[in-house]
Amino acid sequence: MSEGSFPVTPGSSEYTTLGFLVARCGRRFSPDEIAAHTDISATKVSNAVAQLVEWGLVQQAATDFYVDSDQAEEIRQRLRSLDAVVQLFETAPTDDAYAESGWTDEVPSLSVGQDNRS
Repeated sequence: MSEGSFPVTPGSSEYTTLGFLVARCGRRFSPDEIAAHTDISATKVSNAVAQLVEWGLVQQAATDFYVDSDQAEEIRQRLRSLDAVVQLFETAPTDDAYAESGWTDEVPSLSVGQDNRS
């Protein structure tokens, strides 16, 4: 799991399900139990855990799912990093000129070889 990008998107069913499981590392839960604690439908949880198993982030034992204790700390750190990025974007100023469409029309050209001095 250490290599490459982290496939979980904040706000997704996978994100919520993984957060629930990593907070209870080593304990096993059925999709119905996860759904009861996360406000996600059992169907969405079933799909989420299947995807998390495929990504190697969650383990399956019969009909239950869990985060392996050997991976838990790295997953926690990655989820914290995602949370920090989301918070950064949510608190970014909205009055920034670069946030407005068309700002590039107001900037002089930076093309090499052009002399825009008149």
